[in-house]
Amino acid sequence: MQEAIKQLLLNLANLLKVKTILSLAVIITTCILTFKGVISVESFMAIASAIITYYFTKKEDKEGE
Repeated sequence: MQEAIKQLLLNLANLLKVKTILSLAVIITTCILTFKGVISVESFMAIASAIITYYFTKKEDKEGE
């Protein structure tokens, strides 16, 4: 149980990195603007897919470097 709590806290700490906060802010902002009709759905999809692609294709840093 202690290990699960440590892992949860580590995941929360990683979530608070600047790049993650900025990416979530961009996604939330584009969602709001899309629902209000300010930007098109195509624009939202381009922005969202660019951010998602970045996160799924970035390489993890190697330990010790």
